[in-house]
Amino acid sequence: MLRITLYFSFLTALLLSAPAISAADNAVNLYYVRHAESLGNVTHVHSWYNDRTLSDKGKQQAADLARKLDAYHFDHIIVSPKYRALKTILPYLKKHGMVAEIWPELDECCWQKSRDASSASRLSLGNRIELDADLKPYFTFSHSEYEYKTRSYGDGIFQLLKASDLIKRRFAKSGKNILAIGHYHAGSRIFEILQGLEPDGRYKLRNARINHLKEADDGNFRVVSFNQ
Repeated sequence: MLRITLYFSFLTALLLSAPAISAADNAVNLYYVRHAESLGNVTHVHSWYNDRTLSDKGKQQAADLARKLDAYHFDHIIVSPKYRALKTILPYLKKHGMVAEIWPELDECCWQKSRDASSASRLSLGNRIELDADLKPYFTFSHSEYEYKTRSYGDGIFQLLKASDLIKRRFAKSGKNILAIGHYHAGSRIFEILQGLEPDGRYKLRNARINHLKEADDGNFRVVSFNQ
């Protein structure tokens, strides 16, 4: 645990090293949505099929989310490579003719009960991300077509530190509105890292609910609304 704590302290210092910005003029708005309900959520049997398939309720949640998101304008949409996340945002993308970027760093992780951080110094690449033909017009890869192998809790934290760093490097001081579609465990810890907190899973994200974080003057983010 000491190893990951030291790494987190180092990367947090790196993330906060950017000069303060004017939140009123250039603040980034990050809207984060956990995927709609999957069969895995319903049955608690996390098979390959259940985890990539939305339940009937989840399909309705995705449709309702597409309508709710009409009230917003997004400059970029980023999404986990998991099919339950892709299918959550797909109705919105189809409705507006938009394309989302797949970010492997947003993939689910940190579900392990054991928090051994012995493997937190680097990540290995996993399987290549394959898209069904009906998804290809609506998703693109911005920097990698491969998932990460997150074998341990420490690996997951490393992945989420990379995700948070990438969000700040891509969008800090831009004044843009970013929509991210992700997961329960990963999303909670991204929230914490972006606020400069130790990632511990404090936030209980509900399926297909909109959460809003806004960049502050100190370069961290603040929670504006939660589970809306």
